[in-house]
Amino acid sequence: MNKDWLAVFEALKAVYADGAYSNISINEAVSHRKGLRESFVRSFAKGVIRSSIRLYHVIDSLAGKGISSIKQRPLIILRMGIYAIDELGSVPDHAAVNEAVELAKTVAKGSDRFVNGMLRNYLRRRGEFAPDKLEPHIRFSMSKDVFSLLSEQYGDEAIRIAEALNEPSEVYLRANTLKADRDEIIKRLAEYGIEGRAAEENSEAIRANGSGIVSCGLYRQGYYSIQSLSSMIAVKALAPEPGSRVLDLCAAPGGKTGYMAELMGNEGSITACDVHPHRLMLTQAAMKRLGVSICALEERDAAVHDASLDGSFDYVLADVPCSGLGVIASKPEIKLTTDPSQYGSLTEIQKNILTNAFRYLKPGGRLEYSTCTLNKNENEEVVKHVLSNEGTSARVIEMSTLMPYNGKVGFYYCIIGKNAI
Repeated sequence: MNKDWLAVFEALKAVYADGAYSNISINEAVSHRKGLRESFVRSFAKGVIRSSIRLYHVIDSLAGKGISSIKQRPLIILRMGIYAIDELGSVPDHAAVNEAVELAKTVAKGSDRFVNGMLRNYLRRRGEFAPDKLEPHIRFSMSKDVFSLLSEQYGDEAIRIAEALNEPSEVYLRANTLKADRDEIIKRLAEYGIEGRAAEENSEAIRANGSGIVSCGLYRQGYYSIQSLSSMIAVKALAPEPGSRVLDLCAAPGGKTGYMAELMGNEGSITACDVHPHRLMLTQAAMKRLGVSICALEERDAAVHDASLDGSFDYVLADVPCSGLGVIASKPEIKLTTDPSQYGSLTEIQKNILTNAFRYLKPGGRLEYSTCTLNKNENEEVVKHVLSNEGTSARVIEMSTLMPYNGKVGFYYCIIGKNAI
């Protein structure tokens, strides 16, 4: 039994059956077995999830009684087999079929002949499913509603956006300057077989390649964090100064919190909030790993106003819950759950959080509203709505939509200043 394929199956089962996050399920699948090709397992599993909607279409077309007639385990194996045939250049077609059949014999007993027949049928008919014969949303494995939303808001660029979101994302690390500078960390990464290259777009960012990035001793010792380039650019734009008082309203799991502390030289104070206690524990663990000592944690619903905080903070970060359309490349499971019909309730929460965040800001202070979505209704429209209620007391200092090109993920941020009354 191929350990790599079995690990991929376990990770996918957790995502498809239990709604698990892909990063967590893949990490668990990898940690349970030794001798795996970790990079292969990660790229294979993410690729299958990323292509789920296209694979669904193919399998539904091939199955005589439709996809609904196929049980979950063989369905996962079929997704793996078709993806391997299409995308894994290192695996010949016949080997992909054989691996899928052997996997079925182990985890979906009695389905191996069915799996074999379906995959061989696909090999005969694969020309019917060439990219140029598929509707754009199926080709890029995106729901029709989401693709329509992008088309309405971005016009012809929606194709380029969808294409970028359907490609594997680059891995970026953030050098923890409380412990060492970026060049020193890059040198030490090489000792662990991890290639690191300085990114021009941000002075703490490192492009990374190699296995063991999370299990590496340098990571455990807090020398770096994994963070998207877009997220780093946004936090750097807020630029909290050493000694200042900062509020992070939606902090967990702590990536932006840690970066702010590092930019502040671990001087001043950060109040990091989240509505979920278990996610606050992730933030606490992250601060301990990074050596951050200026962070206090609070369980708080950012959408509920607390008058005791009004006018208290030099900087406020409101990285609000959102649809996540900008980070589909790195979190492809979002494709399986996102529903544009639910975005209206999200924007109401976002408006409440931004309104509260502005109240908590001192006159002369800076507030950043940010999301990891490209949906303008959650971005520009939310800011426009809230600022229209604040009148002359608020001004936009900087606004940017980072598109998912050239190593970035889709991201939006707006920095707002509070004028003295």
